[in-house]
Amino acid sequence: MSKQKYMHYREGDFVRVEIRDHSFRIIYKNKFNIQDKKAILNLLGVLEKFSGFSINEIIKMKLDTEWF
Repeated sequence: MSKQKYMHYREGDFVRVEIRDHSFRIIYKNKFNIQDKKAILNLLGVLEKFSGFSINEIIKMKLDTEWF
């Protein structure tokens, strides 16, 4: 009897992002590989644009107050 072993490779993992307005209409949609640093930076820029929050300020707030 042979034992099966599951091995997971992270190369194929992706993130799908949808931002919707109050009527649930999609206003932003994107899909990218989780290991793509440029895509993650782009996503942070999109989050700043739609939320109105500064990512830098949120990180500083977390570090100062252990908010998370």
